[in-house]
Amino acid sequence: MTGILRFRFLLVYWLVSTALYAAGQGLDCSNVGFDEGTTHGWTLLNGTIRDFDRKVVYENEVTGRFENGHRITSLSDGNDPRITAEAIPMVAPGSTHSIRIGNVNRGGRFDRIRGSFVVTPDNTLFQYRFAVILENPNHSDWQQPEFNIRITTQNGATIGCSFYNVTSAGTITGFKNQGAIRYRNWTTGAISLQDYVGQTITVEVTVHGCTERRHVGYAYFDAQCLKAEIKPALFCSLVDKTMTLKAPDGFASYVWNTGATTSAIAINPVQGARYWVKVKPFSSLNEDCEFQLNHTVSFDAQTEPEPLTASICEGDAYTVGDSTYRTAGTYLTRIRRGADVCDSLVKTILTVRPLARSTQTVTICDGESYTLGTTVYRTAGSFDTRIARPDPLCDSIVTTQLLINTISLSVNPDTIIRPNATAQLRARMASTGNYRYSWSPTDGLACPTCPVTVANPEETTRYTLTVEDMDFNCQKTASVEIRIGDCTIHTPSAFTPNNDGQNDIFLVLGSDCVTEIQDFTIYNRWGEVIFRKQHFPASDPAYGWKGDYLGMASESGLYTFRVKVAFLNGKVDEHRGSFMLLH
Repeated sequence: MTGILRFRFLLVYWLVSTALYAAGQGLDCSNVGFDEGTTHGWTLLNGTIRDFDRKVVYENEVTGRFENGHRITSLSDGNDPRITAEAIPMVAPGSTHSIRIGNVNRGGRFDRIRGSFVVTPDNTLFQYRFAVILENPNHSDWQQPEFNIRITTQNGATIGCSFYNVTSAGTITGFKNQGAIRYRNWTTGAISLQDYVGQTITVEVTVHGCTERRHVGYAYFDAQCLKAEIKPALFCSLVDKTMTLKAPDGFASYVWNTGATTSAIAINPVQGARYWVKVKPFSSLNEDCEFQLNHTVSFDAQTEPEPLTASICEGDAYTVGDSTYRTAGTYLTRIRRGADVCDSLVKTILTVRPLARSTQTVTICDGESYTLGTTVYRTAGSFDTRIARPDPLCDSIVTTQLLINTISLSVNPDTIIRPNATAQLRARMASTGNYRYSWSPTDGLACPTCPVTVANPEETTRYTLTVEDMDFNCQKTASVEIRIGDCTIHTPSAFTPNNDGQNDIFLVLGSDCVTEIQDFTIYNRWGEVIFRKQHFPASDPAYGWKGDYLGMASESGLYTFRVKVAFLNGKVDEHRGSFMLLH
């Protein structure tokens, strides 16, 4: 029975070992970062831990998952729920999947992933990323939660500078604190495999909680295979002044032969020039680890394109690709072709033809407009008008100084005369000029073409005066009514105090038999006195109402008035009435 049990044990051990070896050999760079959303190619292991002789002892290692360990994470998982001090994505930045290793509920256990692949000239740089969450109990160092990465040769030897190991403690280089938790956000590490081309190497990542079975430790992990090389950025010799050389990310330090200490440098490229950079990986065992990457500058020289000539009118634009030019010059324009190909180049010699320009002064009459091209002007000022002309002619710009000729004209107010009496008609001009006057009708006028004349109408007549500016052919009209009546007065039924020279004043008109207006009072709709004049001559605008009260314009509407008038025969009459104020 004992022999049978021993045989079964050896058989199981052989099967497990064979499975582990086969699984390890199945890892290739296509899924080294879990891009398929699976653990294909990786061997998943778990077991228990304890401390012995001040060391961690790994026991009962078996394949497969245990409880919540070995979880493939996706972008939809969001951030780690335990860390609130800052966001720690459950997927490495730039990836679609990662893996979480370790038990998130209890200690006393470990989780491990292991994978092996053959090193080729195209995957001589193994780059990995990790984020770590470790509880920090009051334990000894060998009892604390722990995270480590180890890369070994096919003979089992640890590759120099590949080992990274941390246990939770009060302070850990690169870690932050959140209460009793020590955590490190996503960090990039890398190891050169240039000396192991053709060999099989093994990557092993282990995370465990404390040996006292309560405090947890877990980590997120991602990786990718790269080529250990300095990569030159796309360089186009005709337009780029410098070339960028970039070393791989994920190293603790960089030292170039130029003295630069950044991961990328800009150089003035010379064919065949040699550059190198020494990079130092992250390591908790040997901080002197470094290796060198070399690069020889090589690029294709571009040939300058044949120039194209173009001509535009002043103010127009000329477009080549995504670029627009408005001034004369020689331009080298890049036509985008893609990220890995030098842009096409177009050389353009651009000339700019000036627009035809002219100036003019134009005078128009008040109330008229001036049209130039498709633009209409009605106010005085200086205006630039663009007049379109057919190709190949450029448009013209006409600068117009526009003047407005205004004739300021008024006549004497309406007048009442007795039968067979005369009245004077007078034009009032605000400025002198070359004017022509014409009164209409001409009946009863002493001089129909004079600015001042005498009227002797047989009946009430309204005379209209037309004034024409002979220099600019502008006209303006005004009128006055001569009323024939007995000894009486007259008031208009409405007036418009808008300062247009027409019917602006409400006044008492009287014939020459009126001695004086003894009292003239105007009331608003509530019977309040808003205007009053006493003892003044009739028909005098100086004693009329201009439509204001207490310094402000009165509202439109109906107003009443009372007039007390004295005549030559000694008679005194009183008249009452109403009128409209219109704005």
